[in-house]
Amino acid sequence: MRRVLSHSFPRYLIIGGLSFAVDFGALYVAHGLLHIWLPVATTLAFLLAFVVNFGLNRVWAFESEGHVGRQLVLYLLLVALNTVLTVVVVSGLAALGVQYLIAKTVATAALTVLNYLAYRKWVFVGAR
Repeated sequence: MRRVLSHSFPRYLIIGGLSFAVDFGALYVAHGLLHIWLPVATTLAFLLAFVVNFGLNRVWAFESEGHVGRQLVLYLLLVALNTVLTVVVVSGLAALGVQYLIAKTVATAALTVLNYLAYRKWVFVGAR
C-alpha cells in the first residue's frame, strides 16, 4: 500500500475524495438546509473545499517545494475556472431537472482528470 501511495495520482484521488466530501456536505447544508440559492451555495461549497485541496495537494500528493505564492496564484486561477465551470454545469443540469447533488457529482467527475494534469504540469511544478 505504501508503494501505491508514494505516487501522486492515488494521493490526488484521496485528497479529491476528501475535498469532495467537504464540498458535497457544505453544498447540502447551504442549499438543502439553509435554502441558499443554488449557484451561490455551489460557489461557497466549492471554495470551502479549496483550502483542504490546495494544502494537501501541495504537501502530500505533489510534495511540492516550489514557490508557494506562485503556486497559490496558479491554483486560484484554476479554482476560478473550476468554479465557473462547476456553477454552469450544476445550474444547467438542475435546470434540466437533474437533482442538484447528482449534478454536482457529474461536474466534479468531469473535472477530476483535467485538474490532475493541470496540478502536475502547471500548478505544482517544483515537486520532489
